[in-house]
Amino acid sequence: MANEGILLQVSAFSGLIGALLTQGLTGLFSYLSDKRKVNSELKSTYRNKQVEIAENFYFVTGEKMAVLKKNIDYWKNYNNTRSDKSLDFLNQELKKLKAYMNQLDKENWKYNLIGLYFDVSLNNEQVIASNLRSKALFLKILDLTDEIKHALPESRNDLIDLYGEAINEICWHYEEIVVKMQTDMEKVKIGLLQQLT
Repeated sequence: MANEGILLQVSAFSGLIGALLTQGLTGLFSYLSDKRKVNSELKSTYRNKQVEIAENFYFVTGEKMAVLKKNIDYWKNYNNTRSDKSLDFLNQELKKLKAYMNQLDKENWKYNLIGLYFDVSLNNEQVIASNLRSKALFLKILDLTDEIKHALPESRNDLIDLYGEAINEICWHYEEIVVKMQTDMEKVKIGLLQQLT
């Protein structure tokens, strides 16, 4: 009888251990499954946001490259001797391009988030530095234009030469920016393809 009592106790105890072990393993598997599901959802959310930012980056960068290329063409046209009317037309076109660039920047705040998802060369600091250089070069051209208008005939040719150099300098500056933008677009494309494969 004593053996039967011990056998019943061992049997009840092993049943309890089996139930606890089953519940523990069920809880562990459920936890691991939930953790895997959460990780999968986070990766999916990250990938979707990355694609959204990349698409916005492609659109804005493509538009800005087109504007910069038009700017380069206008500046190269500016370098030729022009009448006041044609210069006024070029000035109006440059103002339109600048307004469009400002509109792109204002309406596409996601463009500035590209550095969070991809390693691009034109980060915010470089864009600010580039914009400051563009403004400095533009002001130099405006100053030379004004000096040419008010110059004495004997110093006019020297100022026109300086003006031509300033135009070339701003064109080179814009061309460098376009190359960096193209490089960044390629980096984003490669990075996005790596995420999707």
